Amino acid sequence: MKKKILLLIEDNPLLTGIYKTAFEKKSVEVLLAHDGESGIALAQNERPDVIVLDLLMPGIDGFEVLQRLKKDAQTKDIKVVVLTILTEEKAKAKAKKLGAVDYLIKSQLKLQEIVERVLAHF
Repeated sequence: MKKKILLLIEDNPLLTGIYKTAFEKKSVEVLLAHDGESGIALAQNERPDVIVLDLLMPGIDGFEVLQRLKKDAQTKDIKVVVLTILTEEKAKAKAKKLGAVDYLIKSQLKLQEIVERVLAHF
């Protein structure tokens, strides 16, 4: 069976560690990017099955990353799950319009729920 590959684009090193460990326990290989530019480059080179994307990051934000991923022939079919602290309906609507398959709010979900919601997209 092909290993599931997840790309986590998140600028908070504490959170990346927590999420990485949680997904690896579910036999998912986790690639990490700490900003949008490196996230896009990793997505193009590695072609992960799913991308978990934070919206608030230094440099280009998650909306810009999502837009660029969906415009690129190499990455447009990769499922993107947004994982953010933004609770506004406007942000959620924008992410969905840009092509996110799910929108998870960090403060409203337990780690296990986040993992399960993301795994549902593999």
